[in-house]
Amino acid sequence: MCQMAWFIMIAVLFWMPLVVRAEPRVVSDPIAEADGLFSYGEDMTHDRQARSIIERALETRVDEYQLLWRAARVYYHVGDDAEAGEKRHYFARGIAVGQRAVALQPTGVEGHFWLGANYGGLSEVQGIVQAFQMIKQVRAEMETALRLQASYEDGGAYLALGQLDRQLPRLLGGSVKHAMAYLEQGLRVAPQNMAMRLALAEAYLDAGRRDDGQRQLLEILHMPVLPARARANRATQEKARQLLNK
Repeated sequence: MCQMAWFIMIAVLFWMPLVVRAEPRVVSDPIAEADGLFSYGEDMTHDRQARSIIERALETRVDEYQLLWRAARVYYHVGDDAEAGEKRHYFARGIAVGQRAVALQPTGVEGHFWLGANYGGLSEVQGIVQAFQMIKQVRAEMETALRLQASYEDGGAYLALGQLDRQLPRLLGGSVKHAMAYLEQGLRVAPQNMAMRLALAEAYLDAGRRDDGQRQLLEILHMPVLPARARANRATQEKARQLLNK
């Protein structure tokens, strides 16, 4: 190649605009981000961060089922931990987004379950008349969740219905017999659910089945504490220990 050709090649290369390959933009997924933070009340700082992420996403994705039922879930847990004067606010918001979730996807177990949970939370801070009306809605949503997927949330609908029947006065539809039936069936579905076992122990004791109740309480004390639910499991074991000491 002649010297002139070399000069031309160098000049072309020097003046040619550089093409910079842009790095692909990473778009965060709010659902994955919120799920990574959400702790079922184990770490309320993380749960509140998850709430903020979901709320921001719902500003533009207003009719997305996967966001709506997660919003109902996080409102329930934040409300459960909130001060007495704030509980109503969070449960009411949980009901609003839960209703939207159920309307969008009537066969989605998540929407029905967390809508029912928020109805239950709100019923505990309402007056007696409003609470009674809300209890019917709790029962309806949890029964629907059972029909759709009985194992959802470790059999949580069985626990909710069992506790409802155990704690309600008979005049308002409560029944220890029905409570035991729900909780026994729930343990067959989710034998590692420590809260379910404690509720069943309490139902047995209410029914005068002292030996059966004690067996369940002793079983709780020998169950492993799951890392994901360490705080809740330890609280359940402590309550079982207190009941045994009585």
